[in-house]
Amino acid sequence: MTETAQKTTDISIDQFSEQYGVLRIINPKADKAMLHSLEKYGQLTPVVVSRNGANDYELLDGFKRLRAGRALSFTHLRSLILELNERAGKAVIMQLNWVGKTISSMEEALVVHSLCYEDKLSQVEIATLLGRHKSWVNRRVALIERLCDKAQNSIKLGLIPVSMGRDLARLPRGNQESLLKTIHKHHLTCRETRKITAALLMRPKHEHASILSSPWELLRPEDQEGIVQDKKFDPLVNELQRKLVTMERHCLGVACALGSTVLGQFTEKEELLLITCCKQAITSLDQVHGELEHAITPDKP
Repeated sequence: MTETAQKTTDISIDQFSEQYGVLRIINPKADKAMLHSLEKYGQLTPVVVSRNGANDYELLDGFKRLRAGRALSFTHLRSLILELNERAGKAVIMQLNWVGKTISSMEEALVVHSLCYEDKLSQVEIATLLGRHKSWVNRRVALIERLCDKAQNSIKLGLIPVSMGRDLARLPRGNQESLLKTIHKHHLTCRETRKITAALLMRPKHEHASILSSPWELLRPEDQEGIVQDKKFDPLVNELQRKLVTMERHCLGVACALGSTVLGQFTEKEELLLITCCKQAITSLDQVHGELEHAITPDKP
């Protein structure tokens, strides 16, 4: 963007259009922090807009500032005006937030999905527009398509965090709404949701209704789950039993996560990291398997 394409001015808060707001995820904590900042220090940086007709401006960056400004009864916001078309506007949303690392993978997916299905761009065209590889675009589109509509809306409105959306995406779309209802009804945390998701993936379907209706039966404290310590036993026996039960739990969790995850959805660097970890884990598991077999199989004379 050249200097001639930029212009900073005060714009009436009533002139902002927010059609791109659906591509950003509301974070109540971040909104609260912005409100306090704007109240204490005023507007430190301009919002970024593109022209939308003669009197309206399409907001590209600064949604938290706009919400905070309205809450504080601001009449104007200092704004940087860019002369862009709609497709370029969506690209700028990504670029501005990549600089500050303030955009999540789910928000990236929302923008890419919009370019693909609303603007009818091919994945190759989107990759060129955003300066990313086609495989990156494909992974972002897949991330949205795995989530049911209600889960997407809950994430956009800040009703559930992005990390919880990734757990929901591990389930078939038809099963996500039931878990979403349980999350809202029982106010489950991300950690609790991850555990319930793992159980739904591991347990037979006829148990799912019971798990979702009474999640707290499953969500016992981890230090009590499957571990029975007996003071009469040798301390080493209790320690080995604790480690074995913990290992079994983690192994099942990893198997469940890998079984419902396609590594190709991540960046090449992320995928390489996970593949390397898998190879290291296989080596360690081979060693563990040998020690376990040795422990339970008496030496032959």
